[in-house]
Amino acid sequence: MRIKKIIWQNRRDFEAEFICPFCGHEEKIKGYDDANYHKNVIPELPCKECGKREIDGNKEYRPLQTTYPEGFQV
Repeated sequence: MRIKKIIWQNRRDFEAEFICPFCGHEEKIKGYDDANYHKNVIPELPCKECGKREIDGNKEYRPLQTTYPEGFQV
């Protein structure tokens, strides 16, 4: 799954529309805007339709940057 569009964000909490690059399934998922979530959690999210993860087919996955720099007090 990858982020298609961020619906809302309050400090580091957010909700976004995620899309599967393999089957096109979309769903809304809440998350936390930090480097760990973008680098480790999102690539491991399985699609509820086809079961594939971002890293299964895309070894060159590049995570999005956080809205605020790491360590920045929001």
